[in-house]
Amino acid sequence: MDDKLDPTAPSQETNFSVHAQEVRSFRYGDIIFEEGGQTSQFAAILSGQVVILFRGKKVRVLGEHDVLGLESLVLKRPSTISAMALTACRVAFYGPETLDYFLRNDFRMSERLLKSVVQQLALTTQKIADKDREFSLDDVKMRFFSNDEIVMEEGSYSLEFYKLVSTEGGLVLSVKGKELARVDRPGEFFGEMEALLNLPAQTTVTSIGQSAIQIYPTSQLSVIAELYPEVALQMIRSLASRLMDMNRKLAGETA
Repeated sequence: MDDKLDPTAPSQETNFSVHAQEVRSFRYGDIIFEEGGQTSQFAAILSGQVVILFRGKKVRVLGEHDVLGLESLVLKRPSTISAMALTACRVAFYGPETLDYFLRNDFRMSERLLKSVVQQLALTTQKIADKDREFSLDDVKMRFFSNDEIVMEEGSYSLEFYKLVSTEGGLVLSVKGKELARVDRPGEFFGEMEALLNLPAQTTVTSIGQSAIQIYPTSQLSVIAELYPEVALQMIRSLASRLMDMNRKLAGETA
């Protein structure tokens, strides 16, 4: 990726004298840019990977030296996408004066910025062209829940099941306000039993702190299991683990 921006080092061809306003480290699941948020900065990925989401759906994955947030800065509009750390990563942030410097004084860096944006546009265009392909895990919706927000309510019906991506304090599973168990390991599934058997939700699921959750359609479960057997295995492990936790709790209450 030699033709992409390296924001941490001087250009070999020009005197690169403009530096990042700040460099921040992000953990898996951390939000870098939020859809609908205002920003006066654009960013460049120094290391790691970042997933770009539009209305909770994955659009593309960006890697080292890719640029993000430039369109919102240039158009002076709220961000149309969310950017979430897909791995641990470091990101450099720049203000509008940096962009102005590139455009006025550094043709090579301007060219690299433009190429990064064009490559992202090409990837997005291809994804739109392929939108009628068979079900892909790329199509799974992502939702973000705040502290004490209910993910699933006891007694409700749903045609979807869920997978925890990241969380600050876990998800509490409760019945009539009494905590039964917690889902706190990224990769754990929940809500699959009710969705598969067309039963009302047996528990209320509440987010403790911020949580990122993937939402899977039950109608695609057979396709998911066939194309992605590791997902089916994860579901079985999640159910087995939760059953063990509840058995222990029940045994403790009746002892």
